[in-house]
Amino acid sequence: MRELDDIDRALIRELQTDARQTNVALAKKVGLTEGAVRRRVDHLLSTGTIRIAAVADPSALGLQRHAIIGLRVESSRTEELSTVLAQMRELSYVYQTAGTYDLFIVGFFASDEQLRIFLTRKVARLPGVLRTETFYVMQTVKRSFRWGEAEEAPATEAPRARSRALAVHEAAG
Repeated sequence: MRELDDIDRALIRELQTDARQTNVALAKKVGLTEGAVRRRVDHLLSTGTIRIAAVADPSALGLQRHAIIGLRVESSRTEELSTVLAQMRELSYVYQTAGTYDLFIVGFFASDEQLRIFLTRKVARLPGVLRTETFYVMQTVKRSFRWGEAEEAPATEAPRARSRALAVHEAAG
């Protein structure tokens, strides 16, 4: 897989802002032809670098309870448990971590009762789970799917591409 260049990164930022933009609109923003943009976006999609999906607001779907759950597990079962948890529809994220917890899972639930049932009937019954701690999300202050924005543009970047990438970033604000 080839390394992403500044144009690829600008396309990704634009698609993170509005994935329904046309290739013509994207081409104007990054200074390429529509065909070049189409080929680049197709490449990003085919390599799995990006995927385009609808992201719903959980509360609009009736999922009022957002929970982050830390799990201490038997070390020999971390991989197995990660795989089992990743298959659970209630969970949006399954992270293997270092620190106090071996795994963190993030889920959205319709109610406290649904969360209770999930914890007691699903998670607690998994072999190798030693302890859990549940953190209720009281308010979501920021939810973003715009990863990689803390990166700074490399000094070797071509001036035209750099100025376009900066303009795109500044416009996205």
